[in-house]
Amino acid sequence: MIERTLNGLDYDYISSGLNQNELERLQLSFDERNQVGQFNEGYCYSVKRTAQHLIYSVINTSMKDNAKRNGFLAVRLIVKHNEHITSVMQYLLQITTQYINHIKDSSLNNQNYDLILEEAAKSIKQNNSVNPKITTDKTIFYQFLNLALDQSEAFNNPKLVYASKVYFLDEQSIQNEGVAQQFGFQSTQNLFGKVRKITFNNTTTNGLRVKINEQEVSLAKDQFIICKDGDRVQYKLIFDSRYKDVNIFEGEVEVRPEEIVLPKRPVLEPEKSSSGLIWAWIIGPILGIAIGYWGIEFAMNLVGIGQKTEVNVALESVKPVDNFSFKIDTAKSKVLYLEFEDSILQGYVFNYKGKAEGWKFYKKGEEKNMKALTKAELRSIFHNEDRILLFCDQLTAQIPSDIPEDKPAATNSRPIDSGEITSEKNNKVQPEKPEKQSSQPAKGGTKGNESKV
Repeated sequence: MIERTLNGLDYDYISSGLNQNELERLQLSFDERNQVGQFNEGYCYSVKRTAQHLIYSVINTSMKDNAKRNGFLAVRLIVKHNEHITSVMQYLLQITTQYINHIKDSSLNNQNYDLILEEAAKSIKQNNSVNPKITTDKTIFYQFLNLALDQSEAFNNPKLVYASKVYFLDEQSIQNEGVAQQFGFQSTQNLFGKVRKITFNNTTTNGLRVKINEQEVSLAKDQFIICKDGDRVQYKLIFDSRYKDVNIFEGEVEVRPEEIVLPKRPVLEPEKSSSGLIWAWIIGPILGIAIGYWGIEFAMNLVGIGQKTEVNVALESVKPVDNFSFKIDTAKSKVLYLEFEDSILQGYVFNYKGKAEGWKFYKKGEEKNMKALTKAELRSIFHNEDRILLFCDQLTAQIPSDIPEDKPAATNSRPIDSGEITSEKNNKVQPEKPEKQSSQPAKGGTKGNESKV
């Protein structure tokens, strides 16, 4: 859209897709004379944000209207509020140059900017920032830049999402800063000091959960958080037991999983036998008589514990605790896949599809032969009951679930819901009750030809 003050505020060009009767209601058209007209800048740029749109403008403030009064010329490019144009400055200048040539040639009736607009449309990108609910600052901001260079990146600064309007003035006219402040404008530095840009160092967001002000937000790969200084940002990985606060003002957050603490297996103490007490009552008096009559050495030899006899104490060897390290692959739909680094388990893949289907496993390359994971199946892999129990403990500590002794009964299956995979150990999954089977034929069936369910 091209606006110009001739006899008031006029439209010199409106591209297809814009309804002239809707421009003011949508806040796409606005008079610049009471704002940037005070600067006597010549050319400057602006970015205005509404609830639905983002409007880029290049403005010539040296234009005169038909009555020789101060006016302006504005070329505007408009996109959706969650989009931006990567090289917007060059497209604004190209349209402005072509428009000025139409004025010189008196050919305003032949305006056509389709080729430039087609190229600009190819540069439209979705914003990568994720924000909490935003209330834009009604203050008008300004920023001084070297406008002889391409400043498209400055126009698209993601922190400007909190500004309703920003003027970009040439740094050669820095004397206008006093004028800007006199009219109530503020430097963008005041805004940038209150807005945070937070990134996360993980290369993929699989397993990453982020909350802003207690509201969970979806964070795709290469996206980042833009929020105000008072907003609370928290994060955790899928297996972490709790959210952690982001304590830096802005920058990159190094995402690390919580240290895995395996549950301790109870130490089984040897059973105490009451027969030992009985023998103490019998042996004690006999041993006392023998010591008094033949001496202590003879008495010790009598019961087989002479001082010269070597005592062999059998100590149970302490086995190191296994830690079954694994890597997670959640790229396959909503199914959780684990691959273990243990030498015995390297040839297997384990997956979890929710409480309905439970754990399953298969040999790598043999997914069609997938089996339900049970302790009976694990015995064919480990051949060691202690390792089976330890493996089950670690697995169910990370994903609250059950590993049955034998193959579980069939149940209605459904895809896993990501909310079911938590690390709260108290959130034990309860087995679903099987539905009662009706003995009556399904409705719509006929005798001899019953409907099959």
